[in-house]
Amino acid sequence: MIKISVVIPVYNRAEWIGETLDRIFNQKHDVFEVVICDDGSTDALAEALQPYGAKIKLITITNSGPAIARKTAIDHATGDWVALCDSDDFWHEDHIQNFVSALAAYPATDVYFSNFWLSDQKDTTKFDEAAGSWFHGLCNEQQSESKSHYYRCRQPFLGALLEFQACFPSCLVFRKDFYERIGGIKVYISRWRSEDFHLTARMAAQARATVSVKPTVMINKHSGNFSAEHVENLKGEVDILVDIWEHSLVPQPSLDLIAKQLVGFKLRLFRAYYWSAKYGEAVAICKQLPRQQLNARDLVRMLASLILRVFQKT
Repeated sequence: MIKISVVIPVYNRAEWIGETLDRIFNQKHDVFEVVICDDGSTDALAEALQPYGAKIKLITITNSGPAIARKTAIDHATGDWVALCDSDDFWHEDHIQNFVSALAAYPATDVYFSNFWLSDQKDTTKFDEAAGSWFHGLCNEQQSESKSHYYRCRQPFLGALLEFQACFPSCLVFRKDFYERIGGIKVYISRWRSEDFHLTARMAAQARATVSVKPTVMINKHSGNFSAEHVENLKGEVDILVDIWEHSLVPQPSLDLIAKQLVGFKLRLFRAYYWSAKYGEAVAICKQLPRQQLNARDLVRMLASLILRVFQKT
């Protein structure tokens, strides 16, 4: 029997948590347990959770940030597998069944993730947004008819993830012992933007992974979640990659890849700062970039930022 613990960090999501849980409990394949960590919510979360009673394992902590809440829930999970789900995202009824089928096709899997929809772009999936060559960079095999929509990822598949991030927490299932072996969630990044990318990137650098191209999760985009703020999330990704590189948290080939890709991430952040009129931040990040990486327009943006930040200070 596959024991799958569903792990949900939650902060002030009384509006959404009921539908999230209903979707989990209505899966075609049952889960072993549902572990929720309440990160010091101040809304009506307790009332929203009351109907679920003993069906959930609830841990409450003082507000500490999403990474610590997720880590706390994982620490209390007793299953062999951990399926992450954010407190405002929704699983299709066959999400867990698809994972179980993928595991049967590829028993050596450490990490599984699925394609997904965004609630504000329901006509296309996340994978549809990627460049045409991206999936070949993610997977290195032709699919056989017997394995349906499951593919084995390259090992590592970090390069594909840095090119296009399509591995989101609510779509992710992993062996708990693998999670522990790579050091789990680092508590110091708990309040960083895009904090979940820290774990995902480290898994992508080391896991034997399987992916399903069939979308089985709806990522709920709304005004109350961090993912709506592109510039800050991009800064979070830069901070995370720098941290992984500086602390050597992945094998050397992946460290070399991160060092190479960081230039592109910082260049995108520089441009995002400029177009967001954050001229001081644009100047600071641009100074970290090799001169040869800046095209003529970037040099003009840098000069404009130097001038415009003076006016912002006055």
